[in-house]
Amino acid sequence: MIIATGSVNIDENAKLAEEAQTNAEKFVKESGKKYESMLDGKITQSIFPPNSAGDTNDHQDGDMWIQVDQTGYDGVAQQMYIYSNGSWSVKQWDQQTLSVKTLSALTADLGTVNSGTLNSVEIYAKNLTLDVSSDGGSSDDGHNSVSWSGTVAEGMGVNFNHGLMHMNARHLYNGTYDATYIGPNDFKVRNTMGLAPYSGLNNRVDISDGSVIMNTTWNDESGVKLGMWNNGLVQTNFVKTNYITGRDQSDVYFHDTWGNTIGIHAGDVISHGHTLKSTLSSKRNISDFKTDEALAKINSANIRRWQYVSDDNSIEHIGPIVDDVNPIGDKKYVLNGDMIKTVGGETGFDQSNALSIAMAAIQELSRRNDELSLRVTQLEMRDSKC
Repeated sequence: MIIATGSVNIDENAKLAEEAQTNAEKFVKESGKKYESMLDGKITQSIFPPNSAGDTNDHQDGDMWIQVDQTGYDGVAQQMYIYSNGSWSVKQWDQQTLSVKTLSALTADLGTVNSGTLNSVEIYAKNLTLDVSSDGGSSDDGHNSVSWSGTVAEGMGVNFNHGLMHMNARHLYNGTYDATYIGPNDFKVRNTMGLAPYSGLNNRVDISDGSVIMNTTWNDESGVKLGMWNNGLVQTNFVKTNYITGRDQSDVYFHDTWGNTIGIHAGDVISHGHTLKSTLSSKRNISDFKTDEALAKINSANIRRWQYVSDDNSIEHIGPIVDDVNPIGDKKYVLNGDMIKTVGGETGFDQSNALSIAMAAIQELSRRNDELSLRVTQLEMRDSKC
């Protein structure tokens, strides 16, 4: 038995009960807008997660809550929850259950994806980055046996970005860095002392539209440049090789890109012969050259025995000297200008002109010898008559 010890305002209590009922009905009505239940709450769909939708259903283990991006039944599922032990938890999916015909069926921001083998027909991406692992093969069976290390975390690896591919890795045996750049119409290979693109270049190879450059410097083409301008013409300022063989065993020509002959700088040249181009069709501005002038040029030349600065003491040469040390008017050694030639910034003895001048000088000597022989013959004849 309950004994009331105070007075109770029945009208006021009735009013409070009525307000509570109204608020409950209002709450249920508003909650109904936030989720839709099916099968007595076994499956619920909402744009909100279960704890934010004002759910009033009496759930049991195994009930499912699907969060979608919009109300109605045309939305895209974003998350799934399972009711267990009095609370909701996010449902995880095994990758084998996500077998769809097209990825458009999985519309989501995937964020970071950790994956094993990815088999695909086509991949469209603005940026794709991969690690470069060690390749330690002992022989070159279709691959380079060098071992590398190049992870994305170290700022290296393989990167595909807007149609360009960049590979960068560190040599495990000497610590240098290899980098390869592949674009739509060029291919670049670098070996540097550091990871930065312009640090300590050891060598580089650039293959672009129409040419190949092999060099040890960044900003010039002092190494080997191969081009395809005129039937496989090779353009180069520096070549290290033991053999040069013409294509199809034919002759080798040293020309510029316009087909003009160029100078060759070398030490001793050993050959079966030396043929100078001297056809009439290749010459112009032809004029006479006096043989007595030729003899004078030969007689004025100072012929000496000497050594090159780079020679060892066992090597000696004989020939003229081009004085490039003393000023004009105070030259120590004399050589006529017709026998001096400058090629590629280097001045030297023009053997071609010297040979021709010597031939003309011999003609002059032969002419003088004939005159002397005639005079001797005449004197002998005159003396025999006496």
